[in-house]
Amino acid sequence: METPITKLLGIEHPIILAAMAWVTNAEMVAAISHAGGLGTLGPNAGATVVTRGVEETAERMREQIRKVRTLTDRPFAINFVVGVDGFDRAYSDRCAQVGIEERIPIAIVSQGNPDVYTERLKKAGIKVVHVCATVRHAVKAEEAGVDAVVASGTEGGGHSGFDQNTTFCLIPQVVDAVRIPVIAGGGVADGRQLVAALALGASAVYVGTRFIATTECPAHQDYKDAIVQAGDGDTIAIRHGTMGEHGSGNRGFSIERRGSLRMIINDRIRDLLIEHKGHIDFDLVMKALGPASSADIMLQGDTSRRGYAAGQGVGLVHEILSCRDLIRKMVREAEMAEKRVCGKEIS
Repeated sequence: METPITKLLGIEHPIILAAMAWVTNAEMVAAISHAGGLGTLGPNAGATVVTRGVEETAERMREQIRKVRTLTDRPFAINFVVGVDGFDRAYSDRCAQVGIEERIPIAIVSQGNPDVYTERLKKAGIKVVHVCATVRHAVKAEEAGVDAVVASGTEGGGHSGFDQNTTFCLIPQVVDAVRIPVIAGGGVADGRQLVAALALGASAVYVGTRFIATTECPAHQDYKDAIVQAGDGDTIAIRHGTMGEHGSGNRGFSIERRGSLRMIINDRIRDLLIEHKGHIDFDLVMKALGPASSADIMLQGDTSRRGYAAGQGVGLVHEILSCRDLIRKMVREAEMAEKRVCGKEIS
């Protein structure tokens, strides 16, 4: 299935692993890329504990990049989260420099201003994809010179903007507003949605939660099981940061980064929704769930303080597959969906 994105990035199938913190590693990324998709090393890829500093973070990334290259010769991507000035920019700056030093093929940049890294990455010969949640930010990314944008709807498990744009409404608007290829993200979990995204003008899909429920993903089995067991209505978008420039919980976030995160609803979150009449935010939820780190929850299966991030597509996830089998399944589903749209018989 050839599209502008497959040609631009040199991949076989228009299926891209979304950038996810903690729950990616070299083995998972290589498996996806080797199967014809695009694997993406996310923040803290391959790590199990928080690093002690900037240099350690960067060198862990370098190690993962080099490991991917021992496992596959296919293209892969690295995610750079644009750090907040005065908070964690030193980390993202050093990681971006490592990506340049290692001559990575593709960078997926998220949660920040596209002007920060685009020029230097492009000068190094790296293809740059920027993640956006609104039309105006997609236009801004194109003006900054990126090669493609991910338009991510509020159905996704990661950061989405305050605008709460849904994937099917956001994608065609972004396609109309920019000339560069658009990748559809937010709740995508099967091949039928891939065909739907292509019909809306996108050139690929950006898939996160569905890839957590794979054998190669380093997430704890409890996390994978929670995704498989969840159904429609079992996730909720939780506000992260405020709309004003100086509100509590902002951590100095840029306007591109503030928004919401989607999580699987558990008993504690249900109690909070009742107690606060539906008005809960990320800080309140994290305080209620306890001080466990993301690594503890996602990788160690900390059952006492579960706070699993997941997209609304959990209702489409019914089994744990290998990355290769999942990509094959999505391609097969897409081919069948395409035949249905064209009115062809399906045997």
